Amino acid sequence: MCPLTGHIFEDPVTLETGQTYERVAIMEWFSKGNKTCPVTGKTLEYQTVPFTNSILKRLIDSWKSKHSRSMLSSASRPMGSPREHEYKAEAAVFILEQLLTVFGREENTANAKHLLALGGLQFLIQRFRYGNLDEKTRVAALLSTCIEADPSCRNHVARHVDKEGVLELLHCKEVKSRSNAVFLLFDLICLNRRKDVRFFLSGLQKEVIVSSMHILLLFLQSCSLEQKPSVAVLLLHLDLLVDQQKYSIYREEAVDTITSALDTSLFDEKARETCCRALLIMGARISLSGTVITQDYILQKAGFYNRPELDVISQPELDVLEYNATNILTDTEEEEAVEDWLIRLSTSLVSDGKKSFLDSFSQCLSCGHREMTKVCLITMVWFSSSLASLPESEFQLSAFSVLISKLKENLENSEWVEHKILAATSLLNFTKIPG
Repeated sequence: MCPLTGHIFEDPVTLETGQTYERVAIMEWFSKGNKTCPVTGKTLEYQTVPFTNSILKRLIDSWKSKHSRSMLSSASRPMGSPREHEYKAEAAVFILEQLLTVFGREENTANAKHLLALGGLQFLIQRFRYGNLDEKTRVAALLSTCIEADPSCRNHVARHVDKEGVLELLHCKEVKSRSNAVFLLFDLICLNRRKDVRFFLSGLQKEVIVSSMHILLLFLQSCSLEQKPSVAVLLLHLDLLVDQQKYSIYREEAVDTITSALDTSLFDEKARETCCRALLIMGARISLSGTVITQDYILQKAGFYNRPELDVISQPELDVLEYNATNILTDTEEEEAVEDWLIRLSTSLVSDGKKSFLDSFSQCLSCGHREMTKVCLITMVWFSSSLASLPESEFQLSAFSVLISKLKENLENSEWVEHKILAATSLLNFTKIPG
């Protein structure tokens, strides 16, 4: 293990003193002006980072291949006396952290899936309830890793995780604890049923939610650009759950953050990716397996997936069928919950925030990037539909002229038929708004 990171080596490099470090860690050490070996303290003649220690890397890769599965199995089932059980549980969490978070993305995912197959999810949930603060912090990150590896376990975690424990981490002064809590909370609001999201959040006391929103606001102001859209969506969920007032500083900051993310998405690829995900999550159509299916749900309603020439059911159609089977077709109350969320969200996007969401959004509609344009068109469908469904619309059609012109451009000029359908659907919705 690297003496600087405390983690198993991924890319080991050996210095002239014979000490080995993780490449990224020793590069950071040198970047701070250090000219010595971190372990021996000896001044180095060369501060350049050498090539990978290929012999050590092969040994480590071989060891991981032989032992990772047996270690996962052992770590997920600690046994013995209460004291021994507690000791083994803490050690197991440490081992799982090594196996699920410090390797490459593919290996982390494979290990997480194997842990889930062994029934390790219940072990993590138990350790999150009974562990100390440090253990809870580690387990929160592991639960997020498991959800990323297999989104279908999200509902189980949301039903059984200790919510007070999540809030304990959120209110903690330790940056890592707070960060892990924020992103676990975000994972747990991405459920396939809007009723379940409301139930998960409403189980918390209003006073606790308000204090949590203040912490989220501070976190939002200090986190990275890539993280901001997700945190803003989480803040909106909490605010719209407990606060029906005309004005909210939390809602304003969240809307401004999403608007700024749209502006940044025009030139920053990473920001574009996270902004697109946040917009899709807001659309509230997620399958049980964790796939965001807002576009496919809209296209199916428009008849796009009912064409007779389609002999084989596509994966998007299967996802929509699964979503319908567990939500809309069997539960009118669920659809009402979705519509209520989208109406309040759409109203907030227009009314709250110092910056113009509509202006920024219109720029993204004509940015020329296929994925960004698609996500914006998807968003525009539920946005326009929600505003049009208000009994007495608070808005006049003229307020959306900047969007309507961009929708017409997509309808007339887009080379993708899905874009045309989404643009046409939005335009049809806007015709139902007075003026």
